[in-house]
Amino acid sequence: MSSNIVIRTRYKNNLTTSKNISKWVDYVSKKEKADTTSLDEKNIMKEYFSLADKDSFLFEKCESFVWDKDGDANPKQDLKYNDIDSNGFIWNIVISFPPDFAINNGLITKSDYADLTKNIMPSLITDMGLKLDNTNWYACLHRNTDNPHMHILIYENKKTASKGFIPQFAIQNMKSNISSFLIDNTEFYKLRDKTFSNITGSIELNDLNKIKSQKLFSDKFRKELNNKLLSLYEKLPSKGRLQYNSKNMIPYKNELNEIIDFILMHDSTKYNYANYLKLLEQHQKELINIYGMTEDNKTRKYYNEQLQRLYSKVGNEILSNFKKYQSLNAINREQKFLSKHIKDMKFKSRNDYLKEDTKNKIALDLYRLCLFAGLNDYETKKVFKNWIINSKYNLDLNKVINSLVVTNNEFTSTELYKCLNKLGYSYKKYVKFKNKHFYQELNYKVFINQAITHLMYELEREKMQIVSNMEYELEEYIQ
Repeated sequence: MSSNIVIRTRYKNNLTTSKNISKWVDYVSKKEKADTTSLDEKNIMKEYFSLADKDSFLFEKCESFVWDKDGDANPKQDLKYNDIDSNGFIWNIVISFPPDFAINNGLITKSDYADLTKNIMPSLITDMGLKLDNTNWYACLHRNTDNPHMHILIYENKKTASKGFIPQFAIQNMKSNISSFLIDNTEFYKLRDKTFSNITGSIELNDLNKIKSQKLFSDKFRKELNNKLLSLYEKLPSKGRLQYNSKNMIPYKNELNEIIDFILMHDSTKYNYANYLKLLEQHQKELINIYGMTEDNKTRKYYNEQLQRLYSKVGNEILSNFKKYQSLNAINREQKFLSKHIKDMKFKSRNDYLKEDTKNKIALDLYRLCLFAGLNDYETKKVFKNWIINSKYNLDLNKVINSLVVTNNEFTSTELYKCLNKLGYSYKKYVKFKNKHFYQELNYKVFINQAITHLMYELEREKMQIVSNMEYELEEYIQ
């Protein structure tokens, strides 16, 4: 299927500039071809009425074939008053659209086509290497063929151009501007802003602890996400490049994608994520509508690439968290964990020890453990008090603590697990305790926040990406 946007360009300098312009005006101003509706503000309503009601005789007919940046134009009259070089170039451009496509993209009246030209011409002239104050352009709309099309003419007052062809990059930039105009950007960005408002409505991005209407992270959500992350983290290699799109991640990609899905489908983001998918779907259909079923559109390249970009960014946040976790050695991770959770542990030792010395040695280990976790005196006494009560020991708290002298509060992994075992935490029980508190250790709000941030960033890139795709697809249709 051919493109719905066809652009042709050519240039002339075989006659004098004024004769070429007059010849162009004569051609485009034929009544059987041209839309003669005036663009004057006072006549705009007549145009709309004429489209709705063929009985437009109620209004005095005001014909105008050609327009420029200021509205209705009379090029031949302009030539009488403008001093232009006789040997300059004139450039002709023709842009055509199928009628259904034009209507669906807001090109209905002559005013709509005029707005399009006013949008694209200044940047085209600049890209051609011409000066705006030395360059004039005219346009005319023809509806005499199956496809409505515009004829555009460009010329310089004082010749500065040494070559007649329009640079390729200038054509590409013109395609970008046409594409941007045809894709109703105003409505899209209204929808985008509404989507972002819905995303951020329940979350203050500057202070994620302030939740307006719901408890953002339920225990059920955190625990399930905890289990998924632990499962993935246990499988990830400790060495090698860990990026979402790296080869090392291929065996774990599906599991990582499931976690990303889980985050994006959280109550705070799932509705807006669905809206984002609808926007991608809408733009993919727009590409098919404009360019037909190209190879890229058959494989839904645009949709898949944009979704992949979002997943890549959220996935790399998850992997970044893993790398930070892995950067600490085992004993440092234990120290960091205990510094936050030792006060939640219910230490309890056997109460059938016959020797007081055994209890004193356990007390010394507990004291070392408190220092290892960075507790102050008050916190240490509280931990000891609970240990004495839970163990049903008949010990004087202050006397025990004052009698302890610690010369080394460092642990090896083996020493740490032996100490914890004496305090009622076997290795299995301790691991279970850690897993229970793992989701509290990680800041899951960061994951959601990053997902929101990346979603916003991707929507900002939508316009640039779709225009880039259009430029690529339109290239083959330039003649």
